[in-house]
Amino acid sequence: MGTPPRYTYTSLPSQCIRVLELLPGLPDAPLECDVVIQQIDGKPYEALSYVWGDAASLPFVKCTDKTGEGYLGIGAFLSQALYAFRLPSEIRRVWVDALCINQNDISERQSQVRLMGDVYGTAEHVLCWLGAFPEAEGAETKAKHTISFLRRFNSNPREHLRAAHQHLHFGEDVAETADDVALLDSWLGIKQLFDIEYFHRAWIIQEVGLAQNARFYWGTKDTWLDWVEIAAFASFMDANGASIINHLGLKSWVANHINLVWANDENGKPLHNFVEVLHWARVHRSTDARDYIYALLSHSSAKVEGKLIVQPNYRITTEEAYTELAVSVIHRTNSLHILAFVDHHEEAGMILPSWVPDWHALNLVAPLRCPTKAAPETSSTFSITESRKGMMLNCRGFLIDTIRAISDMFDPSELTVTTLENENQKKIPFLVDHIWQKTVVQPAIPLRSFRELLASLSLVLTGGFRNSSDSTSGEIQEKQHADLAALILEYERIRLPGQPDGFLAGLSSKEKQLIQTMGESGSAHQFVQDMTWTSMCRKVFRTSKGHTGLGPRIMRKDDVCVVLLGAVYPMVLRKSDQDFQLIGPALMYGFMNGEAGVLERQGRLLEQVFQII
Repeated sequence: MGTPPRYTYTSLPSQCIRVLELLPGLPDAPLECDVVIQQIDGKPYEALSYVWGDAASLPFVKCTDKTGEGYLGIGAFLSQALYAFRLPSEIRRVWVDALCINQNDISERQSQVRLMGDVYGTAEHVLCWLGAFPEAEGAETKAKHTISFLRRFNSNPREHLRAAHQHLHFGEDVAETADDVALLDSWLGIKQLFDIEYFHRAWIIQEVGLAQNARFYWGTKDTWLDWVEIAAFASFMDANGASIINHLGLKSWVANHINLVWANDENGKPLHNFVEVLHWARVHRSTDARDYIYALLSHSSAKVEGKLIVQPNYRITTEEAYTELAVSVIHRTNSLHILAFVDHHEEAGMILPSWVPDWHALNLVAPLRCPTKAAPETSSTFSITESRKGMMLNCRGFLIDTIRAISDMFDPSELTVTTLENENQKKIPFLVDHIWQKTVVQPAIPLRSFRELLASLSLVLTGGFRNSSDSTSGEIQEKQHADLAALILEYERIRLPGQPDGFLAGLSSKEKQLIQTMGESGSAHQFVQDMTWTSMCRKVFRTSKGHTGLGPRIMRKDDVCVVLLGAVYPMVLRKSDQDFQLIGPALMYGFMNGEAGVLERQGRLLEQVFQII
């Protein structure tokens, strides 16, 4: 049999969509549907959310409308989903992007992208297809066991997390029981769930986040979880279970990023601006790199004064799309906040100005956070101009100091202290000792006191938060200092007599006793939780004048730290002839609460121009 005749789309009126009326059939009957054009708020329909998968289209769907009929090729994942959701004896009305949008018509794609938020928000149900079960014996049973465990966890999360900490972190040092084996098996099932490709798609952020009701189907239509169940688990784990997430390589944080994208304040307004939304979404994958922006244009933060920050435009390159967004955000918000989301790799990716985030590149860091600001968030002192080196950002600010010492990069999976054997297998064993040696002892940059080390590390490693509370002053700050002292004592607990002396060896007996006293009231686990996401894949640095900070993993000795007007975080820059390249954002102890402006008014810092290429 030759290739069947291709279905020919009829044009879509403005603000209309196509809906498939999936015809009933036996399990192995070919797929057939009627294609109906309607207003979004017309006859009720469901929307399908799934992984496109391999671009090669093998199965065919017979499509019929008022003008004729023909066939459209679909991928294997979509074919599985349509067969799973087809009803045996009645029509099912479903919106499916691959079939309801003419993918070969760029103008239609662009107009339908603008409607995607309404499509999923209006659908009666969003059917989320995770894919078929793995081809392994007992896969369906294991999937159902995983779902049951997740539901039990949600019923008493703190108790289940306590058990996980005990058995997963210390289990190798105690007798293994049948309960231990079962617990580990349950957590590995959770890991398998969040490893499923579906959770890593960029488009699911709006497909799930805007849904009135979203249900996730795993392998069959009878094995399912509701989004609210997944969201509750992922949110709790991000806030409380960072060490377990990193111990297991658990990717539940990908699901929690959907929570963060759509989080609102008590007045129903978005908690995050559009650039922050793009960051939470950048860990998801997209076939078209431009969709790292365009897939989120339905978010309410994508509009400034009622107008979209950018329009979807599939006729320009990805580099042009990312640069256009950065220019528009800076001009329309009078802010350099977008610079805080630059995360460069050692290897060059797309050719972009150094101040333009590459939303497509693999992202290894969480956004920096701090309850206070290095400088006011808005300013009118910058401009963007064309130069022979490309688009140049001209801004004003203060040169703080030059970087002189840098630690190794922190691996979030290595922060929890368990046993000496485990510690010695880490890339950076005895982390506080490492920071002390790399940034204080070896470069001979003195500290004013050990209290300065506690205060500076507490701030830069955690971003000034204990849980979600401001820890930059008062009682909560004292608790966080005690937490860091408790972590230092955890290292001492596992250290063998006669091992090379660490940080404590350099303190006086009075200072050691103070660390002991503080640590008794602190929580090492709490400090690890608070530092995990902020310090992840970053490095501690110290400057010529002894300032301590946390900065990008690619920074080097002789890079400079600056505070730019319109940027709430200090920035690390690298000299390039007469200009600078942006290396990335930083936290700097002593410069996170407007101190640069105070020093300028005192005549101790001079405002200057920085040209960033």
